[in-house]
Amino acid sequence: MSEQHQRRDAMDGSFDSGRSAAFQQAPGLLALFEGPDLRLAEVNEAGRALLGGDDVSALAAGSAAGSPVGPVTGDLLALVRAVHETGEPRVGEVEPGGAGPLVVGVAPWRDPDGVLRGVVAQALAGPARPAPSAPSRPAAPAAPAGPDQTLVALQDALLPGGVPIPRGVRLAARYLLADEGTVAGGDWFDAVALEDGRLVLAVGDVVGHGVRASVAMGELRALFEERARLDGDIEAALELLDSRARRVPPARAATVCAAVLDPQTGELVYCTAGHPPPMVVSPSGETTFLPSSGAGPLASGLPFDLAEHQLEEGDVLVMYSDGIVERPGRTVAQCTVDLAEVVREAVLAGPDLERIDERVPERICRESIERLAGSTGVADDVTVLAAELVEPMPDLELTYPAMPDTPRVVRAELAEWLDELQVGPLDEVALQHAVGEVVTNACEHAYSAATRRTEAVVELVAHLDDEGYVEVTVRDNGTWRVPGAPGSRGRGLAMARGFTDEFEIEHGEQGTTARLRLRPTRSVGMLTASGSRAATREPLTIEERPGVLVLSGTVDHRCTDELRRRLAHASYGGTSDLVVDMSAVTLLASAGVQVLYEAIAPVSGPGLGVLHLVAPLGSPAQHVLEMVRLPYTTS
Repeated sequence: MSEQHQRRDAMDGSFDSGRSAAFQQAPGLLALFEGPDLRLAEVNEAGRALLGGDDVSALAAGSAAGSPVGPVTGDLLALVRAVHETGEPRVGEVEPGGAGPLVVGVAPWRDPDGVLRGVVAQALAGPARPAPSAPSRPAAPAAPAGPDQTLVALQDALLPGGVPIPRGVRLAARYLLADEGTVAGGDWFDAVALEDGRLVLAVGDVVGHGVRASVAMGELRALFEERARLDGDIEAALELLDSRARRVPPARAATVCAAVLDPQTGELVYCTAGHPPPMVVSPSGETTFLPSSGAGPLASGLPFDLAEHQLEEGDVLVMYSDGIVERPGRTVAQCTVDLAEVVREAVLAGPDLERIDERVPERICRESIERLAGSTGVADDVTVLAAELVEPMPDLELTYPAMPDTPRVVRAELAEWLDELQVGPLDEVALQHAVGEVVTNACEHAYSAATRRTEAVVELVAHLDDEGYVEVTVRDNGTWRVPGAPGSRGRGLAMARGFTDEFEIEHGEQGTTARLRLRPTRSVGMLTASGSRAATREPLTIEERPGVLVLSGTVDHRCTDELRRRLAHASYGGTSDLVVDMSAVTLLASAGVQVLYEAIAPVSGPGLGVLHLVAPLGSPAQHVLEMVRLPYTTS
């Protein structure tokens, strides 16, 4: 029996000299923290340079003592300790001295029996946000830290960092903060891939801006996701949100458009709870705005009626918030036509040489915001979510001889397959790392030198399942060897396990099979109004006559306190009838809608007076009142 055959490398035990050299030459930080004290057990050459020393023993002593490790200081150690305590992988940023911020992925390091042995840390070479094939979330413009920037960071944290990659659907999303990115709003979106292959999509708008709106938005989004994930019942999810909104004033009058899409049949079920209805665009560029389902905003008392539509392969479903169709200087009808035209042109446009990897949904989201918000500015936040019904991604099936160059070839083929899926950069690194460990091990140690080359093969199958998991299976026909000494085994296997959601190995007389699963995401773009143009608002003016309030200009979050006070004054605290004439209102934002809801249906119970809203046909106010199901007259 050959010496090579006696070693199974990472799967069975120790690094040989070749693998050890590969470990040392890996780009970026690659480090193993071992034991309850998280002593630095191994670090590669690039890692020692980042950590500030060549003496691994000295670095290990520092990490075990809890002291800063070179110029990386406590950021890396904090991540390592957090992963060790929770057993869950994390991603964070560290700031090596003079090297710029780096993204670091940290994952649990477990023995084959599942016992937590330590922590694996890996940093990508280069800036913290390397340019991926799909647009990643751009960093906010540099500005002094303060309450406004904190709100933007809060909004960014509460929204999804990416969208799932379900089988048969290609997703993309973008979010634009208005107000030059200084005040977080209440727009939100979500996409949930269910176990049966269906996809739940939602775009919502919580009234107002600031901390209260952001917190209410985060709460509603979390409640919706948890309930929708159970069985895809969007009506039940909206009823749960409605119940919460009745008890939480900032969530009252929030609007939601929720949908369930079955990629296998193209069946779409949706609800427009006071929210603009979705648009569908065909591969030929034909655009159709779906009819409203008739439901009202949260806490309006109206049932959450559902509507249906049939999608065909190549159709794109576009969901959006009202900020894109209520832009300054344009009527709602004009904004709607503008949106349809931009979406149509985005579908018909050929590949952009500067964005060769951009697919139709990404182009729709980008063009909608860049062209529409850029031409007129925006008075409210804008969210665009696009879902294209596509042919399911075929599996990647590879069979190669177990030779030293095979891992490189497999990585190249896997990279092309993952690029077609538009997997995010960190998820791609994790998958490549885990698969590379398993394939390399099989090539180097599954077969003896006496095995015929035609029999010494490695097979790989990569599959995207209905729930959006990438499952990779690696098989060989070799012989499994019992692991070596406990103190030196399992590093490659543990690292592969740490960078995936699920990892298992089966071995027997017919060979060894390794299966790993990871649910990757596509990156989401978040922008601020500094990337487009902030809107010029007409200030709200209020003229008070006996029994009548005449509103002119913009009714948004900036004037809600004044509007609320004037309504109470003119109606004698809600005890007398009052007409509110909104003929000259140029923009009625969700914050204004909430004030009107409060006046029509006070939280404390019905008042003695009646509020009559007047909005002529075709006016901006009439469009909004019709959409949110508030009663009004046209004259």
